[in-house]
Amino acid sequence: MDIKQSQKLSQKLTLTPQMRQSLRMLELPLLDLKNYLETQIEENPALGRDDASSEDLLFNEKIEKLIEQDRAFTDFPINQAQEETDKKQDYKKSLISKPPTLEEYLLKQLRTFPLDKKTYKIGEYILTNLDENGYLNSSLEEILVHFNKGVSTNKKIARKDIESILQLIYNFDPPGIGARNLKECLLIQLRLKNKEKSLAYKIVSLYLSELIKNKSKLIAKKLKVGLEAIKKAVVDISSLNPKPGKAFESTTAQILAPALPDIIIDKVDGKLQVIVNTRFLPRLRVNSYYLNLLKSKKISPKTKKYIQEKISSALGIIKSLSQREETVQKIVSNIVKVQRDFFRQGDKSLIKPLTHKNIAKLVKRNESTVSRVVNSKYVQTSYGIFRLNYFFSKSLKTPNGENISQEYVKHQILDILTEANGKSLRDSEIVKILKSQDIKIARRTVAKYRKELKIPAYYQRKNKK
Repeated sequence: MDIKQSQKLSQKLTLTPQMRQSLRMLELPLLDLKNYLETQIEENPALGRDDASSEDLLFNEKIEKLIEQDRAFTDFPINQAQEETDKKQDYKKSLISKPPTLEEYLLKQLRTFPLDKKTYKIGEYILTNLDENGYLNSSLEEILVHFNKGVSTNKKIARKDIESILQLIYNFDPPGIGARNLKECLLIQLRLKNKEKSLAYKIVSLYLSELIKNKSKLIAKKLKVGLEAIKKAVVDISSLNPKPGKAFESTTAQILAPALPDIIIDKVDGKLQVIVNTRFLPRLRVNSYYLNLLKSKKISPKTKKYIQEKISSALGIIKSLSQREETVQKIVSNIVKVQRDFFRQGDKSLIKPLTHKNIAKLVKRNESTVSRVVNSKYVQTSYGIFRLNYFFSKSLKTPNGENISQEYVKHQILDILTEANGKSLRDSEIVKILKSQDIKIARRTVAKYRKELKIPAYYQRKNKK
């Protein structure tokens, strides 16, 4: 066999040290990033801390060009917007706290209304006596007795006083809060969506018990409408949250979460705001001492080259840190857009199908970049702290062509077992119930989701009785 020499042209992507550093900083969670930056400050004398604002230094092209061209340095202005920067930092600090309880969250909303002392007391009593689902288990008569016991006639409250504050609470977030039963909870949510005249509203008002028993044909017959119309109405009803208070319960995702979230999602004037947490990170700047040294004619070319390398490295870190914040902000903002319903209501069944590829297309980045961000970060919401990748879920297609998320199916399985009232159901029986809801999945898939929900197998649940 002859040995021949030939030329071959091929393309190969080689990551520069700067690119590797940027990717490394992008994937690090908050505390690891803090430790990484502390190490860089120790190792690089040209990288310093800035107690003042260094925002203008992040992309200071003037400095970079001067370093590259080896020109004499002139003094460059430091950003003087110290007061504005401090305000931003203080605002971020105020958001990094333990997520509020349901009671705290509701009382905060109550305080925003200009109520007289008597009305506020009634509202406070109602909100502090809701159960874990967000329902008011006390009757209006019981509340009347509580406030009027031993009170003179002229200071007693009337039933209309309680009904008035309840109507106000019905407009609080999460929707459905303060209801006295499931029907009222669902009707409140439909009213808030301006659907009082809808078929869904009529079904909940008149035939909720039949709906729970999945008697769609009977409901269609009684209301004299087609079965398809009933199915569409059921889709609207299933999007409602039957247990609005549950969003504030601790979940496995929250228990596993660290004390410090990487991102905070806050509601400001009714809008969702994404804030990248930089509270615990050192503010960085290029050390002015080394910048001044480059102007000196006394240093040797070798020393000058060393200083240039260190300054270039420091600028690279500052720039990578800024790019990290920008990238995380962009990716999380798009996740929030897709999962807006969850972030507004806290109902995990509202999580929509979403993949890294979907977000990569929206932000025009590689899937690997999205993966680096979401696999290592935690997000603080009004309903607790979650892993960021918790909001990604593969889609399942129903027979009518609708896409639903795995989280939605898990929520349905949990509801089925909860509403069984202690009755143990086999996975095969759960499959049948899901099928009646137009969710067709295999028994082994039900078993997989059940395990992820930490629900024991049929025989284990049965033996516990």
